[in-house]
Amino acid sequence: MRKIYLILLCMAIMHSATSNAQCLGGRYLNEIFPTITTDSILYSTVNNLYLDVYQPVGDTLSHRPLIILAHGGSFISGTRTDDSTVVWLCRNFAKRGYVTVSIDYRLTSLINLVSSAASATDAVIKAISDGKAAIRYFVKDAASANIYKIDTNNIFIGGNSAGAVLYMHVGYLDSMGECTPTIITALTANGGFEGNSGNAGYTTKSKAIINLAGALNQTSFAGPGDKPSVNCQGDLDVTVPYNCGNPLNNAVPVQLCGLGALEPVYTANSIYHMSHVFVGDQHVPWQYNPGTTAYLPKFQTVDSIVTVFLYSLVCTGISGVNELHVNADVSLFPNPATDMVILKSAQVVSDISMFDETGRAVQQINGINKESYEINTTGLSKGMYFIKISFSNENNTPVVRKVMIQ
Repeated sequence: MRKIYLILLCMAIMHSATSNAQCLGGRYLNEIFPTITTDSILYSTVNNLYLDVYQPVGDTLSHRPLIILAHGGSFISGTRTDDSTVVWLCRNFAKRGYVTVSIDYRLTSLINLVSSAASATDAVIKAISDGKAAIRYFVKDAASANIYKIDTNNIFIGGNSAGAVLYMHVGYLDSMGECTPTIITALTANGGFEGNSGNAGYTTKSKAIINLAGALNQTSFAGPGDKPSVNCQGDLDVTVPYNCGNPLNNAVPVQLCGLGALEPVYTANSIYHMSHVFVGDQHVPWQYNPGTTAYLPKFQTVDSIVTVFLYSLVCTGISGVNELHVNADVSLFPNPATDMVILKSAQVVSDISMFDETGRAVQQINGINKESYEINTTGLSKGMYFIKISFSNENNTPVVRKVMIQ
């Protein structure tokens, strides 16, 4: 038995060292790959469904983390190419070194969605089946042709609005035993728990969930030992209820429970998570709106919290507070700090965002336009913080640094 533990310890150390090596040079934090490719792939021959794969050009890493995202549209509309939040997150994270994916999934009609709980649940279960098949497609590839060079220990799933509802259930609904009778009926009619959308025989295991205005049918689906999640939602959302209620402003006869109901469940069950509530906002306030750039700061908040969250999981082996100094042209000192952190940069800094370890924004400073700045940390609790630094020259990608407040 002791020998087995020693072997497992050695494997863990080797994995940690590999994670450290992958995370050097700004990978997973900064957009270090200026060019990406996009390929459309048929992933479900059963239901004739496609996905788009975004990859960084020039990447030589042999085991890369994968992000799979699903679009919004209330399960009645939308495609893998027309949800701007999903497309831009795929582009941004591919430039940071991830392989990213936007999927199509089966849709239903508005009549089916609102006519009964049974028909609405059946439609969502079909979409969940497709979401699982998309995961299996890449696990299958990793076990055979290995075209995409995926690290199957670092698969992240999620989406925007309906797409987040889809993958929240893939991530948190673990067995038939957790399901309500209505869900069991729908699963049984659509190939069972793993679904009937293809790529059978491979796991749908994932590491964490990206939940952008999504929800669960029952908060009890999330329990002790469940996987981490990063969550964003407006607290006035009635399209996907922020608390528990019927979606589409009470039009769909199925309960969904959003971030307001899930946050205390995460905390009570010690589920690692980061959450950002957009106070006073309705559904997906970060979504692109033609003719205005008002959405942009909110999208950047989403992009930042997801960046920090995924980095904390992919780069678990990093422990030193100065190991995130990935760009010699930017420095923060003292580190650890008490009541002041001094920023020095070779480039003109425009904005600073500061997050605690849960991903909660604790400071936002805009319009700096200086190469040095004193960040007042008086009043902040002791602990680790992430500081995202953006530059006036938009050709300089933002950097994220870690600082300890003591």
